[in-house]
Amino acid sequence: MHIINRSAITVTYKKPFIDWHNNLMPANGNMIDESSSYLIPELADNVSDIIKKYYLEIFETELFQIWTDENDWPPKITLKLFHEWFSVVISGWVYDLERRELGRSKFDI
Repeated sequence: MHIINRSAITVTYKKPFIDWHNNLMPANGNMIDESSSYLIPELADNVSDIIKKYYLEIFETELFQIWTDENDWPPKITLKLFHEWFSVVISGWVYDLERRELGRSKFDI
């Protein structure tokens, strides 16, 4: 096991995001248990500053994973809306349990 030189932001969906998703794709079921984690630099700053720095990129990535037509996205994405749509957990320590080297996908969002 290795500790990597990153921290992580994990976001889970709150009701407004789930409602938005279900309105666009009612047949796809509920996403209540899903989450995504984003690696960030090791925490050295205030957590609220880290969220402010990355919330827009995270929000847009989460929307894009569901629906690529930006016309159906919220008209104004704000930090307040981010906190209304997502629960956030910050992990200061990130452990790599895999023996293989970390890799990167060639797919960029």
